[in-house]
Amino acid sequence: MSNCRNVIKVLTLLLTFTALLSYSASAYTPAQLDLTNADVKTRVEEGKKLFKANCAACHAVDRKMTGPALKNVWERWESQEKIVAWTQNSQALIASGDAYANKIFNEYNKSVMSAFPQLSADQVVSIIEYYVQAESMGGIPDAAQPGGPITPEQPKSGGSKWILFAVLGFLLIIGYVLWSINAKLERFVQEKKGEEITPQKSLSEIIFSKKTLSAVIVIVVVLLGFNVVKGAIDLGRSQGYAPEQPIKFSHAIHAGQNKIDCQYCHSGVEKSRHAVIPSATVCMNCHKYVQEGPKYGKTEIAKIYEYTGWDPDKGAFVNAPKPIQWVKIHNLPDHVYFNHAQHYKVGGIECQTCHGNVQEMEVVEQFAPLSMGWCVNCHRQSEVQFANNDYYSIFEKYHDELKKGERANVTVEDIGGTECAKCHY
Repeated sequence: MSNCRNVIKVLTLLLTFTALLSYSASAYTPAQLDLTNADVKTRVEEGKKLFKANCAACHAVDRKMTGPALKNVWERWESQEKIVAWTQNSQALIASGDAYANKIFNEYNKSVMSAFPQLSADQVVSIIEYYVQAESMGGIPDAAQPGGPITPEQPKSGGSKWILFAVLGFLLIIGYVLWSINAKLERFVQEKKGEEITPQKSLSEIIFSKKTLSAVIVIVVVLLGFNVVKGAIDLGRSQGYAPEQPIKFSHAIHAGQNKIDCQYCHSGVEKSRHAVIPSATVCMNCHKYVQEGPKYGKTEIAKIYEYTGWDPDKGAFVNAPKPIQWVKIHNLPDHVYFNHAQHYKVGGIECQTCHGNVQEMEVVEQFAPLSMGWCVNCHRQSEVQFANNDYYSIFEKYHDELKKGERANVTVEDIGGTECAKCHY
């Protein structure tokens, strides 16, 4: 019977290990422009950023959207100066009597193009150089295409429970088979030696024996304790949370199909701690003219008009605007500090790294657990982009080691990214 007891002990350990194991948690590259001239490449890269932030919501290279297609635009205008003037203030150019400006204005039912006085002439030219290059590549690259390092997606817990039950059932069957074989072998040995044959216990006697019940109690206590601790750790986390919003907004249509860059709406991501939720006036840049959507028709766009006070029949704002009560999806504890600009602008981390492939989501949900362990692991794995980045110039030692070949890379952890005070007040 000693062998039988050993089998039960091994089985108990296997069951405990399997149960604990079942609860354990488990490259994109941005579109590159194939340019050789460094100066041109710099201007085109700047134009790419400016296009994504200011133009991509209304324009494409090879098809009409809210605004005209940009293909051959430099040939349609008399001069580069006219294109700059039109971009900075289209209404002023129309008022001056320019023939082509008035032709476009009338062709698009006198839809007013947004003015961009903040863009300099050089910046407008860099945008032109970008979509000239993009046209030669067959169109504007997908502005919503993810880039940067991305950590593995956490597995869904629903499937792991069924796997646990299946493994437990399999182990129980194996344990019973081994016990039966061991009992028969012992009887055979006893018969061979002429010893008194020990009566074989029934399965129910084994299951309800003190040793078996003790083993089960230990396993249950371990599982319950682990579950309580895990539940306490997960308090406040909302992975997979996808609340219903006051206006049904499809990122799959806007960021995916229409290739509107994230930064066009979430304009704070490059210069602020918060990415910011866009105001309804940003929506109206397009929806003054786009009054019916491909999925929800006029219903959801009508809600935008109601919140902004816009009357589509009169083509004017006739009522006072009302705030839209969006439901926040991504929440961090109050004692956690997170800066979007530091990650996006300085670190070069793309939105999809933390938010998932939002451009494919009909309803946005929380993609990552946003736990401390998840953030810390990312800091340990992610390399810092030291090359041509003045933000990290103070780390002279690392720069020297990289130049001498003494160091292959620098991670966020190397520059203090895992220190408590970096993220906690």
